[in-house]
This record gives sequence, structure tokens and C-alpha cells, in this order.
Amino acid sequence: MSAMLECSNRDIAAAGMWQAQIKNILKAHQQGERNDAMLQDIKVLCICIIHTIPDPYCQQKMCEVAIHSDKLFAVDERAGRSMLPIFLRRLIFKSLQAFDDRLRALETTRQSDHGAPATNAARSL
Repeated sequence: MSAMLECSNRDIAAAGMWQAQIKNILKAHQQGERNDAMLQDIKVLCICIIHTIPDPYCQQKMCEVAIHSDKLFAVDERAGRSMLPIFLRRLIFKSLQAFDDRLRALETTRQSDHGAPATNAARSL
């Protein structure tokens, strides 16, 4: 049995909650100001997710979120009219969406793997 299936769905629920917190931080950053505290919060949440979900694709997406967030929060959007912050924000949300899609696929796989024996047992009755 793979390590991914050995985990309960609590890891997926926790990762989903942390992902939602990242989205809330990004939405609160609409003003475009440099904010080291928000950046640190995102990095900590990404690290928590990386250590919780044993899936390389999910881990890669969270690394992308951390890297792009680092660049986004280094730019003071109010200082200029650059399109870079808009581009970085889109990259972050794209990575978060890809992460969410993979998380749902992992959850579905686990449910079907764990549900299969119960379904087979019911058929034999």
C-alpha cells in the first residue's frame, strides 16, 4: 500500500484549510503593499502543506506558491504601474487551483480504495 493511501483524509482536510488561509491572505493583500508578515504566513502555510501531503505534485505546487509569493510581496504595487504583480497573482492562484484539483483527486482515490472492500462485501451477501 502506498504511503499516500496510508494517510487518513485528515491530512487532506488540513491541507485544504491551510490552502484557504493562503487564499484569504492573498485577497487581503489587494492593496499591493509590501507586507513581510503576510509573506511569512504564506511560507509557513506552504511548509505545513508540503510536510503534510506526501504527494510530489502537491508539494511542487506549494513550492511554486511560496516562490511566486516571495516575488509578489517584494514588489510594492503602489510604486509603479507594472503588470508583474498581476501576473504573479495569477500564477499563484493557478498553482493553488492545480493543487486543489490534485487534492480532490487524491481524496477520491482514497475513498474509492477504502470503499471498494465494503462494496465487495455487500455484494457477496
